[in-house]
Amino acid sequence: MEIKVADNNILYNQCLAIRKRVFVEEQNVPMDREVDDYEDVATHILLIEEEPVGTVRYRPADDEMIKVERMAVLPEARGRSLGRELMAFVHSHARETGYTRARLGAQVHAIDFYRKLGYTVSSDEFMDAGIPHVYMERDLTE
Repeated sequence: MEIKVADNNILYNQCLAIRKRVFVEEQNVPMDREVDDYEDVATHILLIEEEPVGTVRYRPADDEMIKVERMAVLPEARGRSLGRELMAFVHSHARETGYTRARLGAQVHAIDFYRKLGYTVSSDEFMDAGIPHVYMERDLTE
């Protein structure tokens, strides 16, 4: 397994292909909602086993906080803690860049996954792309 920053078009397009499969095809998120104005400012992360199977991105929310977004693992690769590995990489990378807090919009079914990673719910439930979400936050200095 290898996790790396998608710092070129080939790797970025592999991230997009995973997101399209998970969010657009599996969860019916419209493509124009999936690809947004933050693509160029976000740090995109790619997890590769023999093939690319997972991705996540993060972007600055302010001087101290990142917003983690678009965490996706292909269906055939789920259940092997790859999401946990992706999130650990994001936390470490963001810490090294000087960020001290993380925020994300968690799909309600994934709240327990993020709780195990140290996140706490920080909002009421809301709808995003027709899917129930809550905001969650965590300290990155712990």
